[in-house]
Amino acid sequence: MIQILRQPVPETVASIVAARLRPLVRRIDADGYYPAQVLRDLGNAGAYAHHTTLGSGPAGIAVAIDAMAEVGASCMSTAFCMWCQDALVWYLDRADNPTPRDKYLQAIATGRALGGTGLSNAMKALAGFEPFALKGERAAGGYRVNGRLPFVSNIIDGHLLASIFTVEGTPERYAMAVFRAGAESVTLARNAHFIALEGTATVSVLIRDAFVPDEDVLSDDAGRFVRRIRKGFVLLQGGMALGVARGAAQLIRRDSQASRTAKYLPLGADAIDERAAELTARVAAHLAAIEEPDRRSFLEVLRTRLDMTWLALEAAQAAVFQFGARGYLSGAEPARRLREAQFVAIVTPSVKHITTELAKG
Repeated sequence: MIQILRQPVPETVASIVAARLRPLVRRIDADGYYPAQVLRDLGNAGAYAHHTTLGSGPAGIAVAIDAMAEVGASCMSTAFCMWCQDALVWYLDRADNPTPRDKYLQAIATGRALGGTGLSNAMKALAGFEPFALKGERAAGGYRVNGRLPFVSNIIDGHLLASIFTVEGTPERYAMAVFRAGAESVTLARNAHFIALEGTATVSVLIRDAFVPDEDVLSDDAGRFVRRIRKGFVLLQGGMALGVARGAAQLIRRDSQASRTAKYLPLGADAIDERAAELTARVAAHLAAIEEPDRRSFLEVLRTRLDMTWLALEAAQAAVFQFGARGYLSGAEPARRLREAQFVAIVTPSVKHITTELAKG
């Protein structure tokens, strides 16, 4: 008798969410549990490689967003960690210097290694909202860097992060490099607690006289480099917003208790899904010029990101409206979705940041 050996069914984002993420959601939100293994599993399933040369290239951003939204429909904390990972992948894949790409991209894109973006301060500094937190000076074979990044997510000891620092003696010149968290000169501290997303490994990063070798420098002209990567950085956040919106629509549909009276509310599940589909089409339209550095098309990307934020906020609020007091109880899922949606509105670039940029034109 011949025994037929069945090949294991490849894991998908949906199967990982159903089998391993959903049972952890309450623990992630209430206890601040960081789902490191789930994040590695998602990388092994290909979730972080879509928008790289290992996948479909920049056009794969649309697929990366959809994977993030699949996760975000159940847990925005995990979707945010995915965005951190996706952003780091994006920087490595587009780097001016091929050495860090060859050194780190495969491991980060497949989830064997995890990391964060580290660009919140730099994005605000380049927009004139705050000073650069990191300062570097040229040294033999690299840079010496000092400073403190107040909030970096998806970071524990051993993880990678990328950030931008000013270069001493060269006004208006910046460099961008990869750092390894937990090294003697790159230490982590947790000094704040948030109302949501406590399970995202969000820490302060203190960099004391860290030597960054040239082989870890993504770009010696980070001002120009950021103009190439900023659209991808912003659009990828759509996975968080659309995930929250879809999750809210699912909640509304599952709630049969109030479905009869809730039909008169201004925003229902079908309308949420229709707006999400329209925004997904707008994202796809941006992809043809994803690396173009001009400001006018970047402002259009910011408008799309802003509209995705409004949808997340309105959808989460609609779920609270439908559930009423049941959704306002401690531990209630509609209340969690509302807290998560508010984070979509404040993560860099925040609503305040985007509206300021749009007003400047």
